[in-house]
Amino acid sequence: MSDVFWLNLTTGCEYFGLAMSILGNSMLLGCLLKRPNEGIGSYKYLMITFSIFSLFYTAVETFLRPLLHHYDNTLFVIQRKRFDYSTTVARAISSIYCGCFAMSFVLFALHFLYRYFAACKPDNLRHFQGKKFLYWVFGAILISLTWSACAFFCYPHTSRTDSSLRYVLATSYGLEFNSVDYVPYNYYVYPNNGTEKQLNMLNMIGVIHHVTVMQISLGIVQNYGIKTYSTICAFKGTSTRTKRLQKQLFHALVIQTLIPLICMFLPNTILMVASFVDFIEFGAYANICVVMAHIYPGIDPFVTLFLIKDFRRYIKSIIFRTELSVGNSTVTQSVAKK
Repeated sequence: MSDVFWLNLTTGCEYFGLAMSILGNSMLLGCLLKRPNEGIGSYKYLMITFSIFSLFYTAVETFLRPLLHHYDNTLFVIQRKRFDYSTTVARAISSIYCGCFAMSFVLFALHFLYRYFAACKPDNLRHFQGKKFLYWVFGAILISLTWSACAFFCYPHTSRTDSSLRYVLATSYGLEFNSVDYVPYNYYVYPNNGTEKQLNMLNMIGVIHHVTVMQISLGIVQNYGIKTYSTICAFKGTSTRTKRLQKQLFHALVIQTLIPLICMFLPNTILMVASFVDFIEFGAYANICVVMAHIYPGIDPFVTLFLIKDFRRYIKSIIFRTELSVGNSTVTQSVAKK
């Protein structure tokens, strides 16, 4: 298979993911903003935040047109520049893309923390109300910015990575070196241009940061996810509708976490480890992660729309112009009122 195939595939998935993300997240935002959300409470603001982030993530990906390539103990995160801007600007954009990867980790952890409070310690939900909710959002953004900063400062270009990327672009993709920029996830230096390699301590600072963010986020997901599920299953004295909604929200969150975990985070982790231990070279097949990253933001909102019964009914009421019952009242939905 020619490596040029990956250029065509990633471009096709880019536009597919963009269309699906705009459609799905617009529908989800409509459900959250226009219909009554009894039982969801302030959790809807967290869902709105994630939908807006997904749209931003999709926009960055579409602008960036990323490629991944694993070669010479280096994972190259490549962007195909749309305009002739400076290397600093291009590197900043690539670093923001890397930060979006971290933002998705942190937001999932935040979702699970909220679901834990809602199910196990409802008094603590006050920490997600009013201005306090903004503190959580700004905290997540701050963590993603530290990831971006590490990508920008801890993984600089070197003469060896420049030479390696020139070779990759010429032999695999037919692209000019000046038409791209990149972040090299490389963990070794070669003193005096020799063959003996040594750990690059600046790179290792970035590795420690990335691993710490991932481990803490996944630890929160695992720990609070198990506690939340156990509590929901043992619910007593609550209405059937409330218990059903809590289960639907939790199941949707679990699936929304598993999709990127299996399709994006795990493959990317394998590539980063492969760059460190040098046991196999994936080459252009690393772009499987790019394909998944393009498709994921388009799939994510449809998981919620499909699993939450009230959202399904609301969408159907709009499409088929039917009446939607809310509590004891009946609301007529019309396409003209959207």
